[in-house]
Amino acid sequence: MLIAALATAALATAALATAALPALANVQEAAEPTTVGPGRIVCNAAFCEMGSGARPKQRVRVIVSNLQPDEIHRLGKCTGVAKPCIVTIQGTQQGDALKIMATAISWQIDQGQGDQR
Repeated sequence: MLIAALATAALATAALATAALPALANVQEAAEPTTVGPGRIVCNAAFCEMGSGARPKQRVRVIVSNLQPDEIHRLGKCTGVAKPCIVTIQGTQQGDALKIMATAISWQIDQGQGDQR
């Protein structure tokens, strides 16, 4: 009796796990690769945003935790007070088109000004 109950429980668990696999695949497919920019990026201690300051609903929230530490440090200087930081972000959408997990960043180089480091 106990063995039959354990076998039934194991089969039910396997059936649930198999049913959940398509749902997990859909979550992974939902992360669309995308490129944003070039545009001005402004960062604070918690996050970065790209887009027009005049149109808050069109700003893109940029999650930078997957970037290299030196790039994250460099972004920390893009506070919106000093010289503007112009970048292009490559990454994946996180939920909607206004949130992106950055995987790479390209810095715009000003004519005759160096690369903003």
